[in-house]
Amino acid sequence: MIKPMRQVRPSYFQIQFLMTTGILALLSICSSVHAQERESQGWLFISHTQKISERFDVLLDAQVRTADHFDYANTLLLRTGLGYIFNKNHGVVLGYAYKGDREKVAADYEFTHENRIYQQYLHQFKLSKTEMQLRGRLEQRWVKDGSVDFSQRLRLFVSAQIPLFSDTAFTKGVYAGVQNEVYLNIMNRHHVNNSVFDQNRTFFSVGYRWSKAIDSEIGYMHWYQKEMEENFRRNVIQLQITTNF
Repeated sequence: MIKPMRQVRPSYFQIQFLMTTGILALLSICSSVHAQERESQGWLFISHTQKISERFDVLLDAQVRTADHFDYANTLLLRTGLGYIFNKNHGVVLGYAYKGDREKVAADYEFTHENRIYQQYLHQFKLSKTEMQLRGRLEQRWVKDGSVDFSQRLRLFVSAQIPLFSDTAFTKGVYAGVQNEVYLNIMNRHHVNNSVFDQNRTFFSVGYRWSKAIDSEIGYMHWYQKEMEENFRRNVIQLQITTNF
């Protein structure tokens, strides 16, 4: 959303955020050893940020996911938001997201719909040439599966883009991507999985930066999700395209 311009040393807040997400990720990976179900999926994720003024921009995301063994497209996620930019490193977003799922049952499909409102804080900075992101997102969720159930979830996200073969300013070239996101149910968890811990996603990728405005990457995601009756460990191949104009 915001492109950082200056290098800084990690602050106390940044170190604590990284340590918290790292510990939660480690705990979830250890727990995933006992996951009962394993699946393989493919995801296409397109993310665009459009600057509309010096202080405001608009976020537009679209994501398509496949069912197990890449069988069919079963999830569509659409997300938008209005962002306010405090400075080159800090910003907030207020937005809405829609998620639709369909599951093949015999010769028919069962559908589940979810509407979300979310509030987000984003902090971006550099460690040497590596571009870092720290993000906190609070979601209010209305899931319709027969009845409509309301819950709230907190998401803690950290990512790094590490230049491998690029120009000095990292405006073009090959990079490695590493990211992790932890999901925590903080309200009405009995409507979800009856647990504070919801899921964890760890993603490793190789990407190419075409310009400061366009990134593309492909990689592997380990997705561990805790459910009411059984837990899932999913192997995901994701193609991601990010634009920022």
